[in-house]
Amino acid sequence: MSPKTQGQRPQKPDAPVAQPAQTEATRLAYVLMIATAVRLTAFVLFPGLVSTYLSGRVELSTPVTSYKRLVEGLHLSAHGVSPYDGGVFHQSPLLLLLFKPLYYLPSIFTDMLYTTADVLVALMLAKLAALKANSALNLSVPGETRLVCMPSVVAMLYLFNPLTMGTTLVKSTIVFSHLAVVSSLYFGLQGRTNRAIACAAAAAHLSLYPAMLIVPISLMADNCQQRCGSIMTTVVKFIMAVGLLHVLFVAVFGSEYFGATFDFTVRVADLQPNVGLFWYFFTEVFDEFRLFFYVVFQLTALGFAVPVSWRFRHDPLFAATFLVGIISALKSYPAWGDLALFLGLLPIFEELLKYLQYIFLSANLLLYGIALAPVFWYLWIEQGSGNANFFYAATLVYVFGQITLLFDLGTAKLRRDLDIQRPEMRTRTVIQE
Repeated sequence: MSPKTQGQRPQKPDAPVAQPAQTEATRLAYVLMIATAVRLTAFVLFPGLVSTYLSGRVELSTPVTSYKRLVEGLHLSAHGVSPYDGGVFHQSPLLLLLFKPLYYLPSIFTDMLYTTADVLVALMLAKLAALKANSALNLSVPGETRLVCMPSVVAMLYLFNPLTMGTTLVKSTIVFSHLAVVSSLYFGLQGRTNRAIACAAAAAHLSLYPAMLIVPISLMADNCQQRCGSIMTTVVKFIMAVGLLHVLFVAVFGSEYFGATFDFTVRVADLQPNVGLFWYFFTEVFDEFRLFFYVVFQLTALGFAVPVSWRFRHDPLFAATFLVGIISALKSYPAWGDLALFLGLLPIFEELLKYLQYIFLSANLLLYGIALAPVFWYLWIEQGSGNANFFYAATLVYVFGQITLLFDLGTAKLRRDLDIQRPEMRTRTVIQE
């Protein structure tokens, strides 16, 4: 054998290593292109279907994510009137700054912006899945056979989820909150803490509740930097970023923006029905008890940030995903789009699938809640043969399905961590007394 041939031999394994990566990148590109084409086709060819049957759905759009209210705010701003006068617009000034150039352009540019944001969310989810698969968090139980969920599959499951597509077609501004949330998690897991903080601050201004995610993001920074004090440093930087945006917005839009956005969300000032728990309860509660229950309901959601993050501190990405599920179930103005993001994050943790014990129950509860909500709304509002109890019962089933899934997911994570730490316990049943 010649020396030339011997020198070429080590190069042979390189080809099969690079080929799967190229194939996966091609699949991801195809998924993103098809999803883009589907969304733009729906926007262009079926505008009547969207405006007639979807744009008014309370399950997809809320007072703090409504595109109609955003257009009203842009109209007021264009005529020199504060968009926060009149009690109609309750969204972040970031959205005003983003959409102001598009206000004078044809609607196709707005459609392209929403499609681009949705595709970027899927791309970030795919990158997050690839990053998690190659990180130290991706531990395995000795002897197990794992089902690998490729990044292209993660993107496909998010983009072609009917809840995601419906949210995009009604132009709910929650899409931009999702982009900020997923970007903050991606940069946090990547170790780019400053970018993660900037995205988390933007998400907090867009939707308030993603501020909870700064706790797992700070844990990601602590794991990456491996030095004492990085958690507090990250939290302080986040507070400074949120405060800087607040000062900027006060200077541009006046102090009334705060009452129309953050205070509006916390006080649940608009009791328009949605798929959450707040609206019906605060319609019935007496005024003298309203402040007490505001505090109770909001702390129920926000109070999970620290204990959940600390319990899963060795896997901050899972803690953040769990908090996204809590936000979806317990925020004051939820929509189906919140559940779409939570479900989009779940395929990243494909190793937990075989540990789920109540997946059939959770799936049925969610499907029943999603299917019954439009029916009961029709009976209540259009036919008049039902009442608010019908629709609220569907929302209770929907929220209970999310809570059941969260409980099952947390239990599965704890059980898998035990199997990794003590493989001899795999065949034994754990009973907590």
